[in-house]
Amino acid sequence: MSNLTKKTLAASVTELLKTKSLDRITIKEITDRCGLTRNAFYYHFSDVYELLGWMLTSKADEIIKAFGKETDWEKGFEEGLTFLYENKAVIYHIYRSLNREFLEKYLDRVVSEYALKLVRIHTAKSSASKEAEMLVADFYKNAFVGAVMRWIDRDMNVSGEKLAKTCDIMLKGTVDAALKSAEEVIRTI
Repeated sequence: MSNLTKKTLAASVTELLKTKSLDRITIKEITDRCGLTRNAFYYHFSDVYELLGWMLTSKADEIIKAFGKETDWEKGFEEGLTFLYENKAVIYHIYRSLNREFLEKYLDRVVSEYALKLVRIHTAKSSASKEAEMLVADFYKNAFVGAVMRWIDRDMNVSGEKLAKTCDIMLKGTVDAALKSAEEVIRTI
């Protein structure tokens, strides 16, 4: 029952986000829309932002679970972008609200997993250290999150599939070089 209530509240806030900014949505509007009480809301969440965090984390976990194999990083990244693209109005209202860091944290969480998978594909055939692996994965995560935030800022002017393919093409041949450079940096520090 608890998860059903959370999903009901999430569906309600999602519908509201299609027409108004996150910072303009009230708990009363959420509960009135889905027929639950404010007490039911507060039993599960302390505020709208906690509900949003739960929604985005749940979706991130779902995507990560579905594309858990090391070699599926591009498909998982594409799935995450497709989710954003298909929920464009919702994402814009979050992005353009006063608290868009929730969207950035969601992207950071999802993209971290895929950046690490990408790097691990390459470290499987090299002798890179874990420290170099993490350094390079963090670098690519930041590049991916930056690309996605810019994509959102530009009104998602291309499909999620096209952005994922663009990132994949841009990465060709760069991960091994980045791992080598990271090892050099680690040795000199």
